[in-house]
Amino acid sequence: MSEPRLLTEIIPDQVLPKVLRTFDLVAVYVFIIFFVSGASIIAGGGWASMSMWIIGFAVFLVPAAFAVLELAGLWPAQGGVYVWAYRTMSERWAFLGGFLSWIPVILSGTLTPAAAVAYLSLAFGWNLSLTANIVLQLVLLWACVGFALRKLRLSQNVANGVFVFYALLVAAVFAAGLTVTLGNGAPAVPVADLVTVDFGTYGWIFGIVLLYLVGVETPFNMGAEFTQGSSAKRMVWAGSVALAVGYLLATAGVLLSTPADRIDPVTGVARVFGQLGAPWLQSVAAVGIALISLTAFTVYQSAYSRLVFVSGLEKHLPRLFTHLNARTRNPVTALLIQGAISSVAVVILYSQQSLTTVFLSLQGALTVLWLASGYFFLVPVIIARFKYADRYANETFWRIPGGRTVAIAVSAVGILATTAGIYYTFTLPFSSDIATGTWMLNLTVICGVTMVVAGLVYVFGRRSAARLSEDQRLAHLATLGTEGTPQ
Repeated sequence: MSEPRLLTEIIPDQVLPKVLRTFDLVAVYVFIIFFVSGASIIAGGGWASMSMWIIGFAVFLVPAAFAVLELAGLWPAQGGVYVWAYRTMSERWAFLGGFLSWIPVILSGTLTPAAAVAYLSLAFGWNLSLTANIVLQLVLLWACVGFALRKLRLSQNVANGVFVFYALLVAAVFAAGLTVTLGNGAPAVPVADLVTVDFGTYGWIFGIVLLYLVGVETPFNMGAEFTQGSSAKRMVWAGSVALAVGYLLATAGVLLSTPADRIDPVTGVARVFGQLGAPWLQSVAAVGIALISLTAFTVYQSAYSRLVFVSGLEKHLPRLFTHLNARTRNPVTALLIQGAISSVAVVILYSQQSLTTVFLSLQGALTVLWLASGYFFLVPVIIARFKYADRYANETFWRIPGGRTVAIAVSAVGILATTAGIYYTFTLPFSSDIATGTWMLNLTVICGVTMVVAGLVYVFGRRSAARLSEDQRLAHLATLGTEGTPQ
C-alpha cells in the first residue's frame, strides 16, 4: 500500500513555476558548492592540498552525488533532504536534517559579505574601521536578499552570465600562476608532499576540502521547479566535474605564484595577479570575485528559502512562512527572516574578536554543521534499500549501480569521510595563529547555540502549528495556488 503524500510533495508542484533548465541547474550546483576563495585557504597547506582534494572527491563528493541522485529518483519533491529523511527515518530526524542543511545559509550570511568586503578593500585600497566594515557587510547582505526576492528566472539569468565569467576567472588564475612559475624557473611554493595521506599533519586541510564540497543535496530543495526531472543527473555529473577541475586549477594557481608565507587565506586567489606584476588585474579579479560571491549568496538565499517554506507546509513553522509573493512566487517571509538572522549574527560575531579569527571560526562551524547534514542523505540510502525494496524491484529510476551491497558500501564510505571531516575540523584549527583551545571553544559555542536554536524552533514551531485548526490550515493552503492569479 502506498504511503500518504506529504504536503511538500503536492503543494509546491502546483504553485511554483518550473523555470530551472539544465544549464540553470549546473550553474546553481556550482554556485552552491564552488567557492574560488576556498583555494586561498587550502593552498596554505602546500602541495599536500592537491592530494586532499583528490581524496575528498573520491570519498565524499562521489558518494554524496550517488546518494542524492538515488534519493531524488525515489522522491523527486521540493524539500530534498527533509523528504528523504522523513521517508526513511522519522519526522523529528527529518526536521533536524532539514535544519542542519538550512543553517549554512545563515553562517554564509556572516561569511560571504565579509569576504566580499575583503576583496573590495584589496581592489580599492580601503582600510575600513570595524564599524564601517560591519555596515558595508550589512548593505551587501541585504542587496543579495533584495535580489533574491526578484523572480527566480531573472536572478537565474544573471547567475548564468556570472557563471561563464567564473570559469574564465579560474582559467586566468591558473594561467597567471603558470606564467609566474615559468618566469621564476620554479613554483613559488616548493613541491613537497604532493602525494600524501598524512592526515595527522594535513587533516585540517581535509576538513576544509569537505566544506568546499558540501551542498550536493541543496539544488533538490527546488525539485518542484526543475523543468525536467532528467536534468538532475546532468546537473550533478557536469557540475561535479566543473567544480573538481576548478578547485584544482585555482589551488595550483596560488601555489605556483605565491610564497607560502604570503598566501592570504581570504584574498589569495586575487593576489595571484599581483604576483604576476599586474596590480590592475588584481583589482579587476578582486572586484569580480566579490561580485561572484554575492551572486552565489543570492542563489543560496533562493535555494535555502525553499526549506523554510517546506517547514511551514509541514507545520514546523507558523503558516506565515508559507507566504508566496503574488508576482515572483518566492517565499518572501523565509527570505526576509534569513536576512534578519544573518544580520544579527554579523553584528554580534564580528564585534567580539578579530575579523580573521571570527571568519575562520565560522568556516569551521559551517564545516561541522553542514557535514553533519550529510548523514541525512547518506544514511537514508541504506535504509531505503531495505524499507522500500519493493519499489527498487518494480520501479524504474536511477540507483547506485551494483545492487544493495555496493549502495551500502558507497554510503558507508561517505559516512566515514563525513565523520573524519568533522573530527579533523573540530580538533585542528584552520590557522596556526589561532590557539587550539580558542578554536575548539569557538566551534563548540557556535555549534551548541545552533543546536539549541534547532530545539527551540522545533518545540515552539509545533506548538504554534497546533493552535491552527485543520480547517484554517486547509483554507490557507488553498490560497497558495491563487495568490498570484491576476485579477
